Amino acid sequence: MIIPVYADVNNAELDKETFTIDNKFTISGTVSDAERIMLIAVMKGENGEKLIKNQRTDPDGTFSFIPIDAALLFNSKGIYTITVFTENQPFDTGVEIKVTYEKSIANVLPDYILELTNIGNKGVNETVELTFTASVTDSTISVLEYSLSNQPNGATINKDTGIFTWTPTDVQSGNYILDIVVKSGPLEDSETITITVIDKPEPVVEPEPVVEPEPIVEPEPVPISESKELGVASFVDETKDAQSYVDRYNNEASYKEWFDENYSEYDSIYQAVGLEAPAVEIVEEIVEEIVEEIVEEIVEEKKFGFCGTGTKLIDGICTIVEKPNVKPWWQFW
Repeated sequence: MIIPVYADVNNAELDKETFTIDNKFTISGTVSDAERIMLIAVMKGENGEKLIKNQRTDPDGTFSFIPIDAALLFNSKGIYTITVFTENQPFDTGVEIKVTYEKSIANVLPDYILELTNIGNKGVNETVELTFTASVTDSTISVLEYSLSNQPNGATINKDTGIFTWTPTDVQSGNYILDIVVKSGPLEDSETITITVIDKPEPVVEPEPVVEPEPIVEPEPVPISESKELGVASFVDETKDAQSYVDRYNNEASYKEWFDENYSEYDSIYQAVGLEAPAVEIVEEIVEEIVEEIVEEIVEEKKFGFCGTGTKLIDGICTIVEKPNVKPWWQFW
């Protein structure tokens, strides 16, 4: 009695990961039962399916197809799927090998799925650093390479770790659309994200406090006699003898009148020309002032009666009179 064999293909692989259109490649693997059984290899590509080969397994359950010319199978860019199954195994349960072909080069695709973990859109203020890490869903994949596409000026990503960094300048506000790309051998995946850069607000400048001016205190008027030194009068020619002005003042009535009217701020002609007044004149002035005060008092208190020496009652007022200068009788001879 013969027992039918229903062995399935356990695994299958190509002997090269990368090859050109001019190369040959071999398919090898194992089946689940160590019996000789017929294998079928079919490749499905851009232009339909092609039968590659029929091959019997070895008694130990292994198999290896005779070398196949790549030029007989690959003719246009795309992904090709090679399915290996036994004659008693359903096609859809066979072992698949995927090969990508472009520009006369074929690459065997890994048997895992390369997919980026969702990153999502980002937002950041101007002059503030934005950083995040790109990764894939399958953490067992060890060979990865990250890159950017259409990135803004200044944005970078570490090709090994997937760390993205960018500090927008103060003139880069707006929306930026870019791609985060990951590759593992011939596999590739990408995600398009939008980064919104928020315009940095202008700094608020606090107004400077208003300083109220100190009130201006008007100085009390100071009498001329109490004010600072007036200095030499403007009419004085300092190249001349100052005494000459005093002499004119004492000897010329018109000059005296002119000075008294125009330079009344000076106490005397001496002060105006920068000289010390003689002591005798100071005394005479003091005496004259005292006499005038006494006369005024007498005039106020006594309008009738006898007057003092040197005065005469005229119209009820004691008036100073000059005593006539009469020569002694012996001087007439």
